[in-house]
Amino acid sequence: MNKQNTSPYYQGDLIFIFLAFFAISVIAIYAAGQFGQYGSNAWTRQIIYYMVGVICIVAINYFDLEQLEKLSLYIFIGGIMLLILLKVAPAQIGGHDFAPIKNGAKSWFVLPGIGTFQPSEFMKIGLIMMLASVIGKSTPRGKRTLEDDIFLLLKIAGVAAVPVGLIFLQDAGTAAVCMFIVVVMVFLSGVNWKLISLIGSVVVLLVASVLAVIILFPDFAKTIGIQQYQINRITAWLPDSSSAANQAQTQDASGSDKYQVEQAIMAIGAGQIFGNGIKNLKVYVPEAQTDMIFSIIGEAFGFIGCAFVVIMFFFLIYRLVVLIDRIHPYSRFASFFCVGYTALIVIHTFQNIGMNIGVMPVTGIPLLFISFGGSSVLSVLIGFGIAYNASVQLTKYQSYLFK
Repeated sequence: MNKQNTSPYYQGDLIFIFLAFFAISVIAIYAAGQFGQYGSNAWTRQIIYYMVGVICIVAINYFDLEQLEKLSLYIFIGGIMLLILLKVAPAQIGGHDFAPIKNGAKSWFVLPGIGTFQPSEFMKIGLIMMLASVIGKSTPRGKRTLEDDIFLLLKIAGVAAVPVGLIFLQDAGTAAVCMFIVVVMVFLSGVNWKLISLIGSVVVLLVASVLAVIILFPDFAKTIGIQQYQINRITAWLPDSSSAANQAQTQDASGSDKYQVEQAIMAIGAGQIFGNGIKNLKVYVPEAQTDMIFSIIGEAFGFIGCAFVVIMFFFLIYRLVVLIDRIHPYSRFASFFCVGYTALIVIHTFQNIGMNIGVMPVTGIPLLFISFGGSSVLSVLIGFGIAYNASVQLTKYQSYLFK
């Protein structure tokens, strides 16, 4: 095919990445279906979620980047309203679940005939869009004063405070993901490095203090709003010699986070180099189709399958980093959106794979593109659609420039 005659909407590498993740997700969920946690037809529902995601990607590409930036405010406000509605909504309506409380928090709406809807997943994309708009409209690096940097940081804090606070009331793990995204976007926004160092020191000190309270004083942690399951997720990650860890293990073994991690590691080890195949899984893993999907890939396809998944994520991240650099002269909004979206991919991949191999605590963070779940799949594909749109627009800009 003549490259000059190729449509700018054909982004071959991104299409390949999308199809690879689609195939991996459906096959892995099909393999995990034998454990029956979400039903043996979960893989067919995942196909439907992906198809809806494709419709969203196509729809997003009907907008230009300026229009998407204008929509960011409305999407951001809509996400906050959904989070507030979730907070005040009754657990049941007419005897049916509507916003049920699980593990002490409400994180989902239950929609009859559709499934669950998790607003916090979509709020991540809304937050990235809004921050990209705020940072993109600020004065470019080299022209800002210290006062400009402080004002920008205050605007970023004002944008992030409400959604992150509301998400924290539901799930500390998801709130931590949002904070990581904010920190990465601030770091690359051109703010003076001295201010970043000061803020970074405060954040590290705060996180260390919270972890110390959870580990050393779990009873006090519960009095300040930290749930027991959150304490267990941290203490299950610690050596068994800790008294807090022993306390966490008093739970029923089949439902503990420590049991999940042990089974996931065992499953990955059972796959060895080439795996046992999708119909010959021998190790039961809780939440195999969602949080622990990477262990299913490890047992079914072995080291080769795990390596392929990791390579695909590196390929996507590399593609996004290149796009960040090249689109920046044409659209600061698109560039900073891709920064936030890349941070989202990085933290989810690192955390999910880390907890599957026992080097990170269990947080309920899904493996994006692959884990089963409508909210997770649709939100990440909406973000993928915006990045795809940015790549299309870059191709158009460059074709106009070199005509």
